[in-house]
Amino acid sequence: MIKNIIGAIVGAKLAGKSPKADSAAGATTGALAASAIPFIVSRMSVPSMLAIGAGGYLLKRRRDKKQARKLPYS
Repeated sequence: MIKNIIGAIVGAKLAGKSPKADSAAGATTGALAASAIPFIVSRMSVPSMLAIGAGGYLLKRRRDKKQARKLPYS
């Protein structure tokens, strides 16, 4: 059940970020991701899911810090 919810959330985010989000291409991207993510998540171990989550968090923090350095102070 949780894997289906995760797949739906990721699929919706991918469809929203698609350059053609209002067209069939965006909907297809979201639907494919929503059906593929549960399949992948069900075959992953807990330590690998934690490692992927921690890696994603660290990459986001690094990107946010770089972007904060580029912004001029107000």
